[in-house]
Amino acid sequence: MDLRLLGAVEIWGPSGLVDTGPARQRTVLAALAFDAGNVVDADLLIDRVWGDRPPDRARATLHSYLARLRRILLVAGGARLVRRSAGYLLDGDPELVDLHRFRRLVTRARVHQHSDAQRARLFREALQLWRGTALAGLNSSWAAQVRGVLRREYQDATLAWAEVELRAGNAADTVGRVTHLLAADPYAEPVAAMLMRLHYSLGRTADALNLYATVKSRLAEELGADPSQELQAVHQLVLRGDASPAAPWPAGPAVGPTLLPLDTYGFVGRKEPLDRLDEALTRAGRQSTAVPLCLVTGPPGVGKTALAVHWAHRVRDRFPGGQIYVNLRGFHPSGTPVSTSEALHILLTAIGVPPARIPADPDAQAALYRTVLADRRVLVLLDNARDADQVRPLLPAAPGSLALITSRHELASLVAIEAAHPVPVGLLTSDEARALLAERLGTDRTAAEPDAVNMVVDRCARLPLALAIAAARAATRPGVPLADLAADLASDDVTGSVTGPGRLDTLSTGEPGADIRAVFACSYDALRPDTARLFRLLGLHPGADLRTPAAASLAGLPIAQTAPLLAELMRAHLIEEPARGRYSCHDLLRAYAADRTADEDSVPARRDAITRLFDHFLHNAEYAVGVLFPAEQKSPSRTSAPAITFDGPAAARAWLDAERANIAALACHEEVHDWPGRTTALVTTLYRYLDSGHCTDALLLHTRAYDAARHAGDHAAEARAHNDIGQAYRRSGRFGHALSRHRQALSLFQRVGDRAGEARTLGHLGVTQWRLGDYPQCRQFHQASLDLYREIGDRLGEANQLNVFGFGHRQLGQYAKAVELHLQALALFRELDDRLDEADTLNHLGTSYQQQGRFPEAVDCIGRAIEVFRELGYQPGEVHALNNLGHTLLRSGQHRAACEHHRRALSLAREIGERVYEAEALNGLGMALLAVGDIETARARLHAALSLAERTGDRREQANAHDGLAHICRHVGDVGQARRHWEAALAVYAELGLPEADRIADQINEL
Repeated sequence: MDLRLLGAVEIWGPSGLVDTGPARQRTVLAALAFDAGNVVDADLLIDRVWGDRPPDRARATLHSYLARLRRILLVAGGARLVRRSAGYLLDGDPELVDLHRFRRLVTRARVHQHSDAQRARLFREALQLWRGTALAGLNSSWAAQVRGVLRREYQDATLAWAEVELRAGNAADTVGRVTHLLAADPYAEPVAAMLMRLHYSLGRTADALNLYATVKSRLAEELGADPSQELQAVHQLVLRGDASPAAPWPAGPAVGPTLLPLDTYGFVGRKEPLDRLDEALTRAGRQSTAVPLCLVTGPPGVGKTALAVHWAHRVRDRFPGGQIYVNLRGFHPSGTPVSTSEALHILLTAIGVPPARIPADPDAQAALYRTVLADRRVLVLLDNARDADQVRPLLPAAPGSLALITSRHELASLVAIEAAHPVPVGLLTSDEARALLAERLGTDRTAAEPDAVNMVVDRCARLPLALAIAAARAATRPGVPLADLAADLASDDVTGSVTGPGRLDTLSTGEPGADIRAVFACSYDALRPDTARLFRLLGLHPGADLRTPAAASLAGLPIAQTAPLLAELMRAHLIEEPARGRYSCHDLLRAYAADRTADEDSVPARRDAITRLFDHFLHNAEYAVGVLFPAEQKSPSRTSAPAITFDGPAAARAWLDAERANIAALACHEEVHDWPGRTTALVTTLYRYLDSGHCTDALLLHTRAYDAARHAGDHAAEARAHNDIGQAYRRSGRFGHALSRHRQALSLFQRVGDRAGEARTLGHLGVTQWRLGDYPQCRQFHQASLDLYREIGDRLGEANQLNVFGFGHRQLGQYAKAVELHLQALALFRELDDRLDEADTLNHLGTSYQQQGRFPEAVDCIGRAIEVFRELGYQPGEVHALNNLGHTLLRSGQHRAACEHHRRALSLAREIGERVYEAEALNGLGMALLAVGDIETARARLHAALSLAERTGDRREQANAHDGLAHICRHVGDVGQARRHWEAALAVYAELGLPEADRIADQINEL
């Protein structure tokens, strides 16, 4: 696919030109292609299409355009239109768009290391992509603005190409294109100057002089202006005949000072920020009267200076007036930033002003600085800026110049007022970090110890300064294995936390600029006291990130007071916001924060902070679970932690999903060994949520609760933990382990006299025995559970067991009795407002209707169950219901729909680790595929089901798989193998006393 913007907006696919619809629809396409690979907000799309006067139904019209474009792109191939939460994305290689190919080629052509022949070829290839006026036929104000930007980019590229060809003696190749350029913009003096030079180089002195006279007259008559200094200089050289046509032409004013620091040896990666800097330079344009500002920001040690210096060296030929560097020492160990007067003195001296001519007054210095640079194209690199006020007086004002600023702070006012182009710099990728170590230590050494290299990368948090220091330690000890360095860096992780001094001590060379602590301290020491305290306390949090309410609890402050402190830490790049409203920092900053809190905060203060944080999660987990499962709601614990309000089950589950990792980290934190009551309360609160598809976290947290209960000697809590661990084992198909845990729980509940816990455990034992195929034992456990629930007056427990008994009667072929019991359970659950168990009962009721051949009622009941499961986020229930709906659709003759539902069930079961329902989904999908004639795929799915059921010990699904495989074997004429499979199924069905045994016996007799 070729998506074209540099002319009429067009898509060319495999079959030629594709109809892209009316002008406004093409504007939507252009707006997405202009930002290909990035999400474009719907409001921004509306603005780009209609400007400040959108029609009443603009959003609906936009959606219709997007729907048509999605189909068009699908036909053309190569890219697709994707809906994201933040807007719309043209997903595909950006270079499918001619504009992005053009920009890439121009950027490569400007690289100084290429030969002139290579650069000329790249420029020619880029310019050939233009087919006329960009975005031709589009009349929105956005299109007009973009056309102006692209026209300047085209002009810049054409002049740069002409410059290269002129040096190579190929001026004749460029005259036509430059002439057309001047015709399109008769006031473009840089274009006129280039055309004069081309004429002169070709021996057409008269044409050059006539052109100058024409431009001079036009400027005077229509603008009342004189030609620029550049144009006048070219005119004088032509008049004097000073330059030989074959000699390189002097480009602009005399070359100024080159005062950049050395480029970093072995600089690696950073493609995205380098591209952003290149884009800023390209967009500046020769005709602009504004000076572009590039603002490189990021946390301490992330390599801002190295990036800025590397890029400045790459583009220095664009600034013949000089490249000047000033370290403003905004975050220097001395604590004293460079003053405005000092910085101006450095700059004036650098550009050749004698010290005796530099005035003492800062305002006079600034005026002289701007005057001297008025006719020079310079790059000014202002490194390590403290704030915007320190920078503003130092900005060059001459068109064609550029200011490149680095800072640990965001300096947002420079972006807002001076329109600085922000270039955020983050941690290296893992590949870039490994490449850095390979550059510093040699590929042979790093390739010999890849595991150690990965450990070093991880322990250095992919922070360039830390990696450089670690590489320096390794380079000065060439005989020491990298594994030893990795071990030194891991020395503070014995307890699993990221605290302790070991790693930070290792990452130091003894010099302030190469000492992680000293570098971090420069930013920390600049914080206000209350902000510094919050930063320190963040080092206590064992999880990956925090939201504002949690940070407020940690600090013991109101949310309104905490939010500005987090904002200040963000501006200082000591924390980041990886997702909206969530704050974190990398491991080394976390270790530094933990170091500072250990030094500056007392043990009671630190303990109080982590206690407040734990209580925050406990308190809000209780609220969230109460919203999800109102029938089991308990009174929240008493705490001063800020409460979060949830406007429904979806919001409650979203909070639990987002905070599950933090809750697990806190429950496993070494501090909570002393808080067994809190740990067991937290995990007990979460058991129903954890049972909804989070087997791994459930095992971790319930095991932690068990350890805490044992530590405290709390037998009731120990029994609950055994029970919950058994439930997690059963969910993951480990039925033997589940049975053992439930038996231990039953013994403990009986020992402490917890009859409700005993009843619940009996029910779990019954379900587990059913999965193991021991139906008599299963019925005994469920009957004992039902009797006990009725005895203690637990109507919720009674309803659950009625539902289970209905399921049991259905397994025995007693469908009318099953429907009766399910309806009794359903009435109780509705009375108790237990929507989750109501959905579970609807699911079972629908399946019983299916067995009676009442397919419409079955589909209705199961469909309603799926809706509730999805609303509540209860994924195991959704998987079970999807399988049941698949079985129903298969029996009612809707074979392809059955396939689709079993596929969805299989995908979700695997996602949440539900091995039991995975085997059922494989069996159901196998039978549905057999019904649609896909024999080989059906066979593969049934074999997979049989293998999984054998591993988990699920005898019912083993028999179902054998039954399905027998059908396939009979279908393909393998009667002997069909008999063997049916005999295996019959043995299980008969032993379990299931009605399927009679059907299988008939099948065998028919063979």
